[in-house]
Amino acid sequence: MHKNKYDIFWLNKVLLSKRVIFGLLICVTLVYLATTPLFTKPLYESEIIVYVPLTILSQQLNQQGVGFANSNEIDFYIQILKSHVLLDSLIKRFSLKNNEGQPNSSNFKKLESRIEIEKTRYNSVSIKVRDGNPDKAAAMSNFIVSMGELVKQQLLFPNRKEALNYAKSLFEQKNVQVSIIENEIDSIERKGIPKTSRLYIRIMNIYNQELQELIIRKNQYERAQKDFNTPLPKIYIVSGAYASNKPAWPHPWILCTIGLFGYLFIIIIIEIIKRDYKQLDT
Repeated sequence: MHKNKYDIFWLNKVLLSKRVIFGLLICVTLVYLATTPLFTKPLYESEIIVYVPLTILSQQLNQQGVGFANSNEIDFYIQILKSHVLLDSLIKRFSLKNNEGQPNSSNFKKLESRIEIEKTRYNSVSIKVRDGNPDKAAAMSNFIVSMGELVKQQLLFPNRKEALNYAKSLFEQKNVQVSIIENEIDSIERKGIPKTSRLYIRIMNIYNQELQELIIRKNQYERAQKDFNTPLPKIYIVSGAYASNKPAWPHPWILCTIGLFGYLFIIIIIEIIKRDYKQLDT
């Protein structure tokens, strides 16, 4: 077999040839021109970083109102921010609609591709938005956080209301039972039954037990009522969104480097195939 097949110095000659160098220059130039605003609309990125607070108010009180959410609550918050309810609100707020003035699936997909929401290694939540307008990207990032708070409150409101109603029903039920026992005690006293009798003592023991339970349920109901009337803890904003002056996309030199290596790879493959054919002919 021909020894030149294992000789790689031919590759240096190919890569350093004027034809290849000229092709590299053209490739890099074309890629760079394709990434200019004349052909590609730049996208500006705006990021806001927040910490999710504890939702349970009693735990917030134990931590003096500065409690941070666990992993489950953080995941729940991220799912809210990624919901179609919030995306639909973004479309309406920033007029991202189709020709008929209605949001469609393409708008949702476009928004989803330009919004990145993820949990950081510090258990904070990063919300990044890309848009052709840097001010709009910042406004959308801030809107996502504020709207996420409203959506969270709306989602939790039914269960919070149900918990309040349940605590109220338990209190009212026990209050009725205590009132019945009080009526029985009044009836016994009207009949002149001695307070030292076994009947009176038994009823008074039951009454005291039920009265203690009534006080407990009354306290629980009042606590539930205060919790319901207290607004949910707000998001901790660590770093607010601002309009960036530097485009986040495209990255001209990164794309140029990729194009350069892609061009070289294709040239090398073509030259190897050509040499193999020449070796076969010989």
